Amino acid sequence: MADNYNFTLEHNFNKPFNNIYDVILDFKKFGHFHPHMKDVRVVSQQIPNNIEYEVDEEVLIYGFIRLRPNYKATVLEVEKNKHVRYLSQVKKNIFLTIDFTFSEDKQNGTTRVIEKVDVKGNKFIAGVFLTLLKKAHLQMFNNFISTDYTA
Repeated sequence: MADNYNFTLEHNFNKPFNNIYDVILDFKKFGHFHPHMKDVRVVSQQIPNNIEYEVDEEVLIYGFIRLRPNYKATVLEVEKNKHVRYLSQVKKNIFLTIDFTFSEDKQNGTTRVIEKVDVKGNKFIAGVFLTLLKKAHLQMFNNFISTDYTA
């Protein structure tokens, strides 16, 4: 039986809002900073705010079990400049939804991104997956913060 498991991360940036939003909206750019994504390709673009990607990853589980998942991910711009959603079936019984919501403080030049991650799947597999995902996303945003990326 599949259950839902989730976590929420908050990221705060002293970078221009457009740079942050651009990286999260474009999965190829997001993948550039992600520690496990090795290749991200556009598969189809139905409308400008609905793009499907194919992703190749390389992940070590428990430090020595190498997995090379390949999956499709859809990126939806739910509300322009406010809400982006990632949807993917990472493995046969693992369904992932990530919602990013944005708030910008123009006076201070800061941007806050709330990332809500929901995984639907088997308790054991979802637990391992959530642990890997949380570490990967913290690393991804750390990689992004430490670069001079401009959109």
